[in-house]
Amino acid sequence: MKNRMTPRENLGRRIEQFHGVSLEQVLGEIAYLRDAGDSVIAGGSLAYGLGNRLSDLDLLITGTATVESSRIPMQHFIDSLRVDVWKLSRALVEECFERAEQALGGEGAVEGSFGDIDHEDELKLLHRIAFGVVVDGGGLEDIGGRDYRAVASSLVVREYAERMRTSALLAQLAYRSGRSIAAVANARLAIESALNAVVVHRGLPFSGDKWLRDRLVNQTPDLASVYEPFRQLPENPARDASAFVDAALATCVEMWGMDLEIDALVSAANWRNTDLKLGEVGADRLLLSARFGALWGLDENEAAAWGRFAAGGAESPDAMWSLEECCEDGMPLCLRLHELGVLSLHWDKGVPIEGLHPMRTRGAPA
Repeated sequence: MKNRMTPRENLGRRIEQFHGVSLEQVLGEIAYLRDAGDSVIAGGSLAYGLGNRLSDLDLLITGTATVESSRIPMQHFIDSLRVDVWKLSRALVEECFERAEQALGGEGAVEGSFGDIDHEDELKLLHRIAFGVVVDGGGLEDIGGRDYRAVASSLVVREYAERMRTSALLAQLAYRSGRSIAAVANARLAIESALNAVVVHRGLPFSGDKWLRDRLVNQTPDLASVYEPFRQLPENPARDASAFVDAALATCVEMWGMDLEIDALVSAANWRNTDLKLGEVGADRLLLSARFGALWGLDENEAAAWGRFAAGGAESPDAMWSLEECCEDGMPLCLRLHELGVLSLHWDKGVPIEGLHPMRTRGAPA
């Protein structure tokens, strides 16, 4: 039998194949950053068997004597390979995991606590630490019995379960408001969030949303068939939105056993204002935001709906009002403002891990 390559050897082969660069060259380039006893750990797509010629190499330098920590990666270029290096003291590493444990132990939503859908750096950082490939040095031993992998994985599962819940709610609200494209787009986001959570629950490190398709095909092929019906949005959303949304949410429930019925979700969710205020210029009704330096025109029904929200205190700083309070005219307006980023969705509580039922996922370990 041929000897299987170690994770370090596999990583070296990949960067040699893509960039003609060896791990020894990389270590030589970053040697000036290391203190005595520091280890070098690789994370990210290349370390996890994903990536391509455009992928950068993510490295973490850490050790018991590490000094001059920085949360900002330092960039290096070796031929065509970009190397991003984080240098973290053990104290800062432990701080990241303590914050993750606090988020997991709280009742509030963790969604966005470690980066939103566009900025996942800290969420990924936990996995670089917990699942990384040791390139040089002795690696990172757990301190005080903390299970780094369990903490990092649980945080992703909970965050993506909350993203699934949010997208499921928005899909149903958009469909009821006659916005079929928004409905199917959010339904697919719900499926993708559910699948990301399943992949991590199975013990694979988190690699971000962009590698989901590759990971399903190459590492969890049974889940690729789950995703296939939703990979492409319907050609005629106006006609097919109802069936698409229903099927997507039923699949999410099958995977995680969470109640995604709209009535249950609406009762636990609120709209949160930024600084929107209603103004009048002649006969025009406008919503104004000094924070965003923008204004939006409202029709008569929308202006009346916002006026009712304002009468309930919606224009005070960071005011919230229940989705149950939204009238027929108010919900489409709130959805439009949410898509613009000037109205956020706030949940009364997060999704606790113990409330999930991953045993319902197809092929997942018991």
